[in-house]
Amino acid sequence: MKKTVSLSTLLAVDVIALAIVWLMPSAPAGMPVRRIFLVILAAAALFLIFMLGRSRTTQPHAKVAGIEPVSRINPAQYLTRNGVVCPGGDGRCRVIFLLEDDSKVELSLSARQAGALAVGMRGTLVFRDAVFLSFRPD
Repeated sequence: MKKTVSLSTLLAVDVIALAIVWLMPSAPAGMPVRRIFLVILAAAALFLIFMLGRSRTTQPHAKVAGIEPVSRINPAQYLTRNGVVCPGGDGRCRVIFLLEDDSKVELSLSARQAGALAVGMRGTLVFRDAVFLSFRPD
């Protein structure tokens, strides 16, 4: 998480510096210093945005603490002629992971993704902000 915070802080500082350089008056003659700074700051902002998009968090030895469906009624379910409920589309589940430092991460997974997990499983959790990417059991 610290890497993401520092990248976003750098991006905020870069955008503020870009705005300051943009609003600065141009030098009357000679070198286009302002344009050079604008190009450098704009390139840095694009690079930081790219790096923020690629950043992800890997937590080894994470434990699945709980799995619960988000909604009790899946609108994609339907009744057969016998009155049996058949599963329809892919429902959502809220999965709580306990990390090594005793902090909790709550992620929303599809029912298919959550079906491969069981409470008490340990493994390596990979996620980006609040988006689940993978869980590799130990």
